[in-house]
Amino acid sequence: HARAYELAEVLHRDISAGNILFYKTADGVIRGLLIDWDLCKIIRKLEKESRRQDWRTGTWQFMSGLRLKNPAKPHELSDDLESFVHVLTYNLVLYRPMGNAAVSSNVDIVFDNY
Repeated sequence: HARAYELAEVLHRDISAGNILFYKTADGVIRGLLIDWDLCKIIRKLEKESRRQDWRTGTWQFMSGLRLKNPAKPHELSDDLESFVHVLTYNLVLYRPMGNAAVSSNVDIVFDNY
């Protein structure tokens, strides 16, 4: 994501748990791969477009709070970065070994029961 933003000036706009893949290289290093760039935008084009959107891009469970609260807000780098935090939180809570079933139900409440 950082390379796409810094080198190509592109925002992904759909950071979600399903769009991040991990793989192991031949030398055993685990790497991440950000996929599904069909909703991405070049930053220059975002700045020239109308500041209002009639629809939101992204997977709502992982969207930034400001984008959820104000759908007309232009998508910015901070929105993508906040989405990474939501994906990390979701996966840490969902896949952390624990004996309390209430935690899993809380993941549903926080991320899926809007």
